[in-house]
Amino acid sequence: MGWVGLVGSDQGLRRLSFQPSPQEVVEDLGSTLDHATEDAGSFTDIVSCLERYFQGETSALDEIDLDLRGVPPFFGEAWTACRTIPPGETRSYAWLASEAGRPLAARAAGQAMAKNPYALIIPCHRVIASNGDLRGYGAGGLTVKAKLLQMERKDA
Repeated sequence: MGWVGLVGSDQGLRRLSFQPSPQEVVEDLGSTLDHATEDAGSFTDIVSCLERYFQGETSALDEIDLDLRGVPPFFGEAWTACRTIPPGETRSYAWLASEAGRPLAARAAGQAMAKNPYALIIPCHRVIASNGDLRGYGAGGLTVKAKLLQMERKDA
């Protein structure tokens, strides 16, 4: 479905890029790579979780610790709420806003999903419009979003 790039810290995953090509992963990671050092071995557990997820164990991503230092409070609440959406199910941006403590902030919830630095781990592909339409997905577009939902529904 695509390529994955990871940036971590001693407190957990700082960034995950999920894009159609390796070049797009590097472009997407951008300045987060400026002070990074290459150490693929430090991501063994995360890679294992991702492999298990794509093999059908959709709950494997729940094991990944995230480093949320410096995240705006509402975004953190929205991302935490998003992680509670069961694999293969969807929720609206309005639901997400309500779960994050701001029921009238559906657009802000959309912005939180648009700025999600942890594609797949914070499953913004499970958040859709109130009318059931799929909306933007920066990790490969709507086709990838639909494929992820289909994969999860099949494996649920």
